[in-house]
Amino acid sequence: MFEKQKQDVGENSSAIQAGGNVTITPYQELRAIFLDLFELNFPRIQQAARETADKRVEAMLDELKKSFEKHKNKIDPSKFEEPAMQYEMQAMAVDVARKGEKSNVDLLCELFCTMMSKDCPELIELIAAEARRILPNLSQKHVSYLSLEVLINEAAFNAPNLQIVDQTIGQTLAHISSCSKTTHGDLQYISVSGAIVARQITLVGLTPSFLKEIPELKGKNVEQLIEYSNKNGLRNIAELQEMIAKCHIGHFQLTAVGRLIGWLNLSKYSQVDVKQLFK
Repeated sequence: MFEKQKQDVGENSSAIQAGGNVTITPYQELRAIFLDLFELNFPRIQQAARETADKRVEAMLDELKKSFEKHKNKIDPSKFEEPAMQYEMQAMAVDVARKGEKSNVDLLCELFCTMMSKDCPELIELIAAEARRILPNLSQKHVSYLSLEVLINEAAFNAPNLQIVDQTIGQTLAHISSCSKTTHGDLQYISVSGAIVARQITLVGLTPSFLKEIPELKGKNVEQLIEYSNKNGLRNIAELQEMIAKCHIGHFQLTAVGRLIGWLNLSKYSQVDVKQLFK
């Protein structure tokens, strides 16, 4: 499975050195390099541990294939030859081999494809590299909390009416539902990771920024907003407002890394290009 791979270079392909000659074709390029780098980092571990690590890396490669196909028109193949990018690939393979699904494999793959984009600014590459380091240490609950911060403070909705807004919020909350169990200990952990920092002044009575611009809700305080939502069948808007207090929103703010992770986790529900976030 981890044998060195050597092939003739074909049309529209390129070759790089990663512990052996590797021929570059769209997905096989990724697979060959990742397996090569993984082999270099786990050469003599015990058989049982090796089998587990193999399965984890294979699962990551399956997920990476999905991301690679999704972003194939934006990928810059020449970046695979950069030492910095091979370092990120090596670290990613090691983290996944050690922690498996707990390393947030799907988001790691999306981060990797972001770094590999043709138009990815250097700043985003730096932020994404730091996010790659942090992600394997965050639980799904932690990632969901970062997305909740994004949803409340930065998200905007282009919807024709409140019912559609409420429906969209419901889909998003289902995706990040684990954040409802966020504790003070979780917030301290996320803070130590570098994804959030404590606010100098705690904000109370927060309402999501996108709700403030909706005519029917404009000017309403928290209690009035919840009351209006409950009376008009906007259950998800009311739930979101209640989650703000439950998850202690307003005590911390996102760092650049936390912001990128939060938006990336919401990418299936938004049209935001994460490479445009830090302009």
